[in-house]
Amino acid sequence: MTQALRILLVIDAAVLFLLGLVLIVAPQRVAMVSHFQNFPEGINYLVGLWGCALLTMAAGYLAAAQDPFRHAVWVQVGIARGALECLLSVVYLARGIVVWPQAGTGVVLAALMAVGYAVLYPRAMPLAEDAVPPAAAP
Repeated sequence: MTQALRILLVIDAAVLFLLGLVLIVAPQRVAMVSHFQNFPEGINYLVGLWGCALLTMAAGYLAAAQDPFRHAVWVQVGIARGALECLLSVVYLARGIVVWPQAGTGVVLAALMAVGYAVLYPRAMPLAEDAVPPAAAP
């Protein structure tokens, strides 16, 4: 199960890294692909800042992939991030602010990530192969 969690962390890191990079380098193209149009130029700054946040989160997930037990807080962040992204997307869909082609992929991926992290969450530290069990109390 630890290996599956490591793989999920690396995949999430790769997606966040690529998305973050694209948000910094080509924010207008992302808006166009996401079916958003006619943004004021100042929005590119906010989108670029979002890209910076995603890049740094990718670094955290990559570090967590090395030792998920030591960095379990990153798995907790993944659960919270996925749940909040999914909830926010559903709220915006329900209010008619966005439509399914704009938010659908995000809803599904966010839900899958939250569930994946929750299922694979490191619940107990594995014992080392050469660990000596504690002596029994008299």
